[in-house]
Amino acid sequence: MNNSATTRTITKIALEYNGNDKGTAEMVASNYLLSDIAEGQFHEMKTVAERNSKVKKWALTGYISQPDEIGRKLKDEEFLEIATKALDKVGVTANNQFRLDIHNSTKHKHIHFIVNRIDISGKCTVKSHDIGKRFGEAVREVCKEKGLLTDIEIGAQKKAEMLKSLTETIRAEDNFDDLILRMKKKGFDVQLSSNVKDGISGMRILMEKDKNHQTERIYKAGYKLSEISNQLKISEIKSLFEVKTAVKEAQKYASNLKEFRENIQQKGFSVKIQYNGDFKAGQKNQVKDIWINEINSSKEKNGFFFRKNVGFSLSAIDSGLDDLVKSLSQNSVNNDASNHLKSDPNESLIDIAGGLISDLLNPTYVSQDEDELSKKKRKLRR
Repeated sequence: MNNSATTRTITKIALEYNGNDKGTAEMVASNYLLSDIAEGQFHEMKTVAERNSKVKKWALTGYISQPDEIGRKLKDEEFLEIATKALDKVGVTANNQFRLDIHNSTKHKHIHFIVNRIDISGKCTVKSHDIGKRFGEAVREVCKEKGLLTDIEIGAQKKAEMLKSLTETIRAEDNFDDLILRMKKKGFDVQLSSNVKDGISGMRILMEKDKNHQTERIYKAGYKLSEISNQLKISEIKSLFEVKTAVKEAQKYASNLKEFRENIQQKGFSVKIQYNGDFKAGQKNQVKDIWINEINSSKEKNGFFFRKNVGFSLSAIDSGLDDLVKSLSQNSVNNDASNHLKSDPNESLIDIAGGLISDLLNPTYVSQDEDELSKKKRKLRR
């Protein structure tokens, strides 16, 4: 459940906005306010606030918003209960003036609140320190009590869906234009950023169903790639596409592994062959996978698909390349043991990636997800 809370000094305009929302606002609660108009309510709040001259930012303002999947199912009374219980947890009492209005003019139903931090006796009951963080935690506590998904859990699920679709698309395509088109068909809008030095330098992914054109100027929807996965980098995707392009070009003029290796080495890439079982020189060895890496590669860390020192696994970056591996290895007799990659007893990168996505698709709280992620990363580095 998205939310925001901040302390500030307000004018009557804030109350006018709360009570209007293009004529769709519905006031669902008020306390210690006699006037029916915004100007009158503002003067009542200001009068009480002046009872405590030490507090300058005397108002607490903010909102709680649910995505359509949940928000439209909540009755106004339930929405109000969530807001009032969360406000209670950050210090709002029965002696504080407040007004709460449900807004319906935008895609996502949400509730706005304006609270006087100074109660009618002149006491400041709502501390300003970390109010945004504390209010967010309060909303999550209430949601958990009511069996509703929190903003963190909803975000984790969306990121997992994005990561799953993105990695599937990366394996299916070999350039950014086709990636964007395929993701569009899956219901995602991929936005790329670039600079003069690096070319494509960043990525943001949005769910089409989450787009809210009425609020896009207020906040950016979706998530940056770094927020979706701390393993998958834009530089890795660019390198991966370069490898796939080079592989497809090299295999056009190769009838066996020896010719394939020679062709792709001319393009600046090294080849390691991973066989099923022990390698036997002078005999046909069943190829399990082919690993491609840039010659003199400067990459020093494992990535989502990239493995340090050996590069990209063809089976991991493109399921369609399995046929290439089989066709090139059918009539190949390899005597060169130097190009043999010993089988790794640990999980492959793609297996670990699949496990990460599965974990994310069933999130509880971020702390647990981060713990699982750390375990996978430690396992990957072994």
